[in-house]
Amino acid sequence: MTSFATSHENAKFKGIILMVLSTLFMGLNNALLKWLSDTIPATQLLSMRSAVICLIILAIAARYRSLAVIRIGNPRGHLLWGGVQFINGILFILAVAVLPLADTIALTFAGPLFLTALAIPFLGENVGWRRWVAIIVGFLGIVIITRPTPEAFRLLALLPLGVALSGAIRDIISRRLTAHEGSLAILFSSSVIAMVLTLPLAPFGWIMPNAMEWGLVALTGCSVCLGQYFMIETFRFAEAKVVAPLRYTAIIWSVALGYMVWGDIPDSWTVTGTMIVVASGIYILRREYKLRDVE
Repeated sequence: MTSFATSHENAKFKGIILMVLSTLFMGLNNALLKWLSDTIPATQLLSMRSAVICLIILAIAARYRSLAVIRIGNPRGHLLWGGVQFINGILFILAVAVLPLADTIALTFAGPLFLTALAIPFLGENVGWRRWVAIIVGFLGIVIITRPTPEAFRLLALLPLGVALSGAIRDIISRRLTAHEGSLAILFSSSVIAMVLTLPLAPFGWIMPNAMEWGLVALTGCSVCLGQYFMIETFRFAEAKVVAPLRYTAIIWSVALGYMVWGDIPDSWTVTGTMIVVASGIYILRREYKLRDVE
């Protein structure tokens, strides 16, 4: 019994470490995208990063001498997921290009709020009054971050909110798609879709990156793959209800990277609103997993 308990605790600890590493690499990707967006158009940046991701996944397939990792069983589902992910990626790059990194990430934390609200019409799930209260409180946190007064309202804040909304729609699609499709196959197909959609824009304003920019683009692709891989591995060791709230450690990396690279320091409004949004999101996650356990 003691040995089993110790093994369980070790697995849970590994899951926690993997989730934190996942948010770290995704945070690094976000910072690199913000850095590169100063000189490279959003569509070109997304296309280049997608190409890197495809090469990495093909290298994995070659390593195991099998194309099974990118086998597609539901083409329509992949097209839908890839299209929404494309919109999500473009909006995110535009958002980090014009807003501080920490502010952008804080507003994208509205994702669980949108996801819970959309679960009713799209998934037929029942959302009780407690989670509705958490959703309302969470959106109040968003209001605090955006400060919608006639003098201070930032229309640019709609970009990361668009990221959160499209991310919620993507996650709803994921609930159905990942039941029968592999994670690498989904990542590969969405990257191919991004390249197909952006390459026709190549003659319009694209630039030739220098050597350092090519290297940073390659690093973004590696960061995304590592972040996704660690995320997948996380759930092999720990229950979702344990590690899912740790996704919010992304704000720590965003604040740290934003300060070190651009000198951005979130103001008191952003900090207060972020704390409210995060608290609401964590409550919604905990409540959802509690109800699942009861069922």
